Amino acid sequence: MDPKETRITTPFDVRSTAAEVIDGVDLSGRRAVVTGAASGIGIETARALAGAGAEVTLAVRNLDAGARVAEDITATTGNKRLHVAHLDLGDRASVAAFADGWDGPLHILVNNAGVMALPEGRTPEGWDRQFTVNHLGHFALACGLHGALAAAGSATAAASAAAARPVRPAASAGFPGSAGSAGFPGSAASPGSAASPGSAGSVGSVGSAGFPRFPGSVGSAGSPGTPRTPASARIVVVSSAAHLRSPVVFDDLHFDYRPYEPMLAYGQSKTANVLFAVGANARWAGDGIVVNALSPGGIRTNLQRHVGDIAAPGVVWKTPEQGAATSVLLAGSPLLEGVGGRYFADCAEAEPVSRRPEDLTAMMVGVAPYALDPEGADRLWATSERLLAAD
Repeated sequence: MDPKETRITTPFDVRSTAAEVIDGVDLSGRRAVVTGAASGIGIETARALAGAGAEVTLAVRNLDAGARVAEDITATTGNKRLHVAHLDLGDRASVAAFADGWDGPLHILVNNAGVMALPEGRTPEGWDRQFTVNHLGHFALACGLHGALAAAGSATAAASAAAARPVRPAASAGFPGSAGSAGFPGSAASPGSAASPGSAGSVGSVGSAGFPRFPGSVGSAGSPGTPRTPASARIVVVSSAAHLRSPVVFDDLHFDYRPYEPMLAYGQSKTANVLFAVGANARWAGDGIVVNALSPGGIRTNLQRHVGDIAAPGVVWKTPEQGAATSVLLAGSPLLEGVGGRYFADCAEAEPVSRRPEDLTAMMVGVAPYALDPEGADRLWATSERLLAAD
């Protein structure tokens, strides 16, 4: 954060839940993807977005687990617009298939999935597995879905601008394209039509590539009289306070020279998450896409299965519903319209720290300057493109 900028705060805090931060927000007509949505805070992130009316695709490795979660979310929210699609972030072919199979605009991408403190392991490319799953897989996914996000961002911005214009008696004659069409082919199609083999009407149903076909209606996303609806497309990147354990070590990303240490590898990958948010926001804000990163805080989930019971005196342990709050705030709240390239914790922008705090409570809400460095973000972007372009 630039010292000259005002730190962003919201009415919410460490105790707030995902449902509370999205209360009153209308995400009808919005389409969202949540990675890792079959467990932990991913479930509650998807549930909150669905509860606000969004059509949500659960991007998961285990389709059976994803289908069970989708059914549960429908039962608790009444929203039937839940879909399940396969995604393995450690497999470039799986990421490419997901992105290539997506049809139509995408308003919200939550890069939630992750692994923590894995024993040393390599992908077939020879890459550190934590860096691959936590950063490179999500980088490739976001880049692959950029066109869909830009389509949503530009269409929603246009609809919002139209809604803000003064109403004139002859307005209908002056606007040949309604907000409903938004320039997308097939806009007149209804949800679940013959053109939509993976209709939004059934939980867990999938199209030919594992996705619901876009029904063509984005009008409600920017309809007049809905100020509680965000205007931009959004990417939310789940990082961690563990980014304070390590910068991105560009000369040894995959521990070819250093002794492997699980939490250092995890910390490096979490710094990469923040740098991606900085780099993507700088590149894509002009497309109507804003990108932010966050720490969800301390939540006891199966993410910690490789580290056991973590002793953290003074840390406020959150429920999964509280752990998902900052993700959902960044994904759907109009309070943060136009805010991008930042790192949040406990529903507020994190405080920069000059060194890693010894106090764990302070560490949970701090951010390292190296994680927000634009030059570091550019270097990581170029490095990631080079790695993913290699055969």
